[in-house]
Amino acid sequence: MDAMLLTSTNTVSTVIDAMTNGLSTAGSDLLGAIASVVPVALPVMIAIVGVAVGIKIFKKVTGR
Repeated sequence: MDAMLLTSTNTVSTVIDAMTNGLSTAGSDLLGAIASVVPVALPVMIAIVGVAVGIKIFKKVTGR
């Protein structure tokens, strides 16, 4: 009975370790992806907002 309990505890510990390692890896991969995308996406978003603001100002100035 004790051997079965010890094996069950080791199995649960192994599963917990695997889940912890997997989630840690997924988290670091996600942060790496975000760090790669932000330098590209930020200027694009700024350009889109700039164009939208420019169009709004142009419409106010021209009275359209």
